[in-house]
Amino acid sequence: MVPEGERVLGFDPATRLESVIDTINAEHAEAELCILSGDLTDRGDEASYRRLRTLLERLSVPSHLMLGNHDRRAAFRQVFPDAHDDGHGFVQAALPLGSHRLILLDTLDEMRPSAGFLCPRRLAWLNGEFERSPTIPTLLFLHHPPFPLGIEYFHAMLLEGGDALESLLDRHPQVLHTAFGHVHLSVSGRSGSRSFSATGGTCHPIRPVLAGMTASYVERPPCFDVILADANRIIVHSIEPLMPNALIAREFADDIGGPGEFEIIRTPQI
Repeated sequence: MVPEGERVLGFDPATRLESVIDTINAEHAEAELCILSGDLTDRGDEASYRRLRTLLERLSVPSHLMLGNHDRRAAFRQVFPDAHDDGHGFVQAALPLGSHRLILLDTLDEMRPSAGFLCPRRLAWLNGEFERSPTIPTLLFLHHPPFPLGIEYFHAMLLEGGDALESLLDRHPQVLHTAFGHVHLSVSGRSGSRSFSATGGTCHPIRPVLAGMTASYVERPPCFDVILADANRIIVHSIEPLMPNALIAREFADDIGGPGEFEIIRTPQI
């Protein structure tokens, strides 16, 4: 988020977030929780956090906020004084959710512009949370990816000490999935025994280019992920709000896998 009247690379973060909120309210109101995975603002200023707080009042799903490298703890605390605190000033928490457990990590390093960091105190807190509930299936959320994603541009912007985190996770098999932000593109896969996913984000998307140190920002709808978790599997859907004039047809399927019936809305342009 930015103060009223400002933009990021020409994008209006408020308008794009509003379209995501409207889509969640209309199509995913049954969701148990909405997690904002960091970079809540562009410059970590109180005016932007206040604007974010006002927008989130429209969201019908309970939400939890995390910090990214563009955030600043002091300004964030001024506007969101009731946000999670692990007892050491870090914005992180362990939350029960049905038969699962969610852990939200604070990987912000305010001394560096882009990379993340987990200090020994945060790692110890995380290990304690794992040991407290060793048999409950757990999903871990953090802003910075702890390992390379095959995109050279991000190699210096990952979580410092990511190997230590991965080693800790290997010792706790109840962790089924890690989800992160930071990279402005949708990516998923597997690391060790765990699946992982990253959301494309709501503001300024990046086109995936694997080699080179240049990021190409593109005009594309905002994006958010819907994570479905049960006893046997994790399913991640990447969702874009339906933009004006995007719908071309609807198919009304029957319940036995037949061809269904089509309603043509318009003809595609290409």
